[in-house]
Amino acid sequence: MEKLGIDVWQLFWQIVAFGILVLLLWKFLYKSILAMLDERRERIAQGMQDARKATEYAENIQREMKQQRAEARKEGQAILAQASEMSEKLREEILEQAREDARKMMEKAKEEIEADRARSMAELEKQVAALAVAASQSVLEEAIDEETHRRLIGDFLDKTGDLK
Repeated sequence: MEKLGIDVWQLFWQIVAFGILVLLLWKFLYKSILAMLDERRERIAQGMQDARKATEYAENIQREMKQQRAEARKEGQAILAQASEMSEKLREEILEQAREDARKMMEKAKEEIEADRARSMAELEKQVAALAVAASQSVLEEAIDEETHRRLIGDFLDKTGDLK
């Protein structure tokens, strides 16, 4: 090997030194480097897991928000329907009250008309009776007692009542 320019002893010591260097590096650095790489791998795995959890959480929140919007929309529609129904009921109640008031006014007017008619008829009967008494006195020209007058007037009124 000397012909090639290689010193065997020097090569031997270089191999031994290299072996010792590898053993020292193995003993002191390799374990710490492996621990550091393992730690980094675990941090990356934890970061990936956290990212998956965050994504799932965001998706859950998004689903809940959609569900809440749908429920709010349904509640809004229910409130609108209820308000519409209440306004329709109120309108019907107002119309019914107006009809009832009109009916009462008509009844009151009929009662007043009937009362006026009865008063007018009573007044007319008094006038007819007075005319009958005056006519009978002038025709008979004799004095008839009060009781006979009343009887004759009653008979006359009964006859005129039948004419109605």
